[in-house]
Amino acid sequence: MYLLEVLSGPLDGKTWPFEREITIGRDEAVAQACLALDRYVSRQHARLRNDDGAICLTDLRSRNGTRLNGKPVTGDVPLPLGVPFTVGRTVLRVTRA
Repeated sequence: MYLLEVLSGPLDGKTWPFEREITIGRDEAVAQACLALDRYVSRQHARLRNDDGAICLTDLRSRNGTRLNGKPVTGDVPLPLGVPFTVGRTVLRVTRA
């Protein structure tokens, strides 16, 4: 079990548990981790996927992009646990629950 946590942004401190996959976005109809208060987040912005114990981060062709270590995310990118990444103007991280 993993925990997606907001480190800074309008929902600072908010968390979402997930096991296999979670979609991050602005629309709660299509995103399990809804960041509706960040207007720079796309409807379906990014996805986190547990790939045999390794977390993969994917940008879903969002308008404002997803950044990891200050660089744009393209394709599936390995995401080490605890390393912050940015979606819109919200900083998040994944830890073990």
